[in-house]
Amino acid sequence: MPNPAIFEAVRRCWSAQTDQGKRALDLSPGDGATSRLLASLGYTVVVTDYDRPPPLTKEIARVGGVDLNHFLPFQSGTFDAVDLVEVIEHIENQPQLIREIGRVLKPDGRVLISTPNVLNVFSRVRFLFTGFLRGRVRPVHYTKRPGNAPNIYLIHFYELYYLLFHYGFEVLELRKTRVRFASIFFTALLYPLMRLFSLAAVIRAEKDPAQRVHNRQVLKYMFHPALLLSDNIVVLARKIDSNENRSRP
Repeated sequence: MPNPAIFEAVRRCWSAQTDQGKRALDLSPGDGATSRLLASLGYTVVVTDYDRPPPLTKEIARVGGVDLNHFLPFQSGTFDAVDLVEVIEHIENQPQLIREIGRVLKPDGRVLISTPNVLNVFSRVRFLFTGFLRGRVRPVHYTKRPGNAPNIYLIHFYELYYLLFHYGFEVLELRKTRVRFASIFFTALLYPLMRLFSLAAVIRAEKDPAQRVHNRQVLKYMFHPALLLSDNIVVLARKIDSNENRSRP
């Protein structure tokens, strides 16, 4: 079962949606806790796993042998929701996965992605002194090969935002999970300097007016409490219809 704080954030996020009764895809769901959650909320659920999916209720369809670095074995526009909880940091080809999620989702469908938050303030302080970030606090054991290494492909929020933007999504919300005292302490101590340096480096230094608009949107998320404080982040995004205007951030 995922970390209880992550699971609760995921539960709250999906419970707030209005897609009950529609089709959901749960990618590599571990012991299936999130799959059972989606089913309890009224979704028709399909799960995939690299090997064999865990035993689940007969109402939940299972598909094994799915490598998330490659193509998903589903037709385009099959699902209304996709769940990706603590998985993307294990995936070598992250752009391919986001692109495939966009392909199998219907227009206006939702994707929920959770991952270790390497940008929380305590993680940044840790990196200053050790060179390691939240989610990978020490070197990966060298008996683990890249195709099966835990958390080796940690992704920053702004990298995820970039992939979602270019593969047809808009970020709807961020949710926090566990918040440690150390993150609160260092945020209170460093926030004014972080804000000042970020405005200078991200906004003022950008000469392209159109890009500056996007930078402001990214910076707004970078100072979201979930991103500054939370151990993990939960990102909910919507697939934009191809007829919608993509000029806005």
